[in-house]
Amino acid sequence: MKSHPLLALIISIIFSLIAFMSPTEGYKVWIHNKLESGTWAGVDAVTEDGKKITSNWSFSHKGFHLTIPDDTGLYYLHFGLISFEDVKTRGPFTNDQDACWHFHGNVFKWEVYTC
Repeated sequence: MKSHPLLALIISIIFSLIAFMSPTEGYKVWIHNKLESGTWAGVDAVTEDGKKITSNWSFSHKGFHLTIPDDTGLYYLHFGLISFEDVKTRGPFTNDQDACWHFHGNVFKWEVYTC
């Protein structure tokens, strides 16, 4: 039997894609910044012992996300902005699905909610 060149090409492409896929892609935490115009907001993801996993931030009305690696079991989220209120901590969360949160308010009074 003769080997078909197109079939060989397709098989090699499939194997190449599998080889370059990241096994630690993880789940995403989506953040919607619905704070008053010009307000900065940031989120840190940390382990149970306080070690930072990742962080991100944005100015008002710009969303962002964090990627929690697959090898992280439990994590906490620290929500903060330059304001008169303290950082708000939520968690622990199991790293088994995507999540969504949103900020509301201004520098004097703000809150975070799940989507």
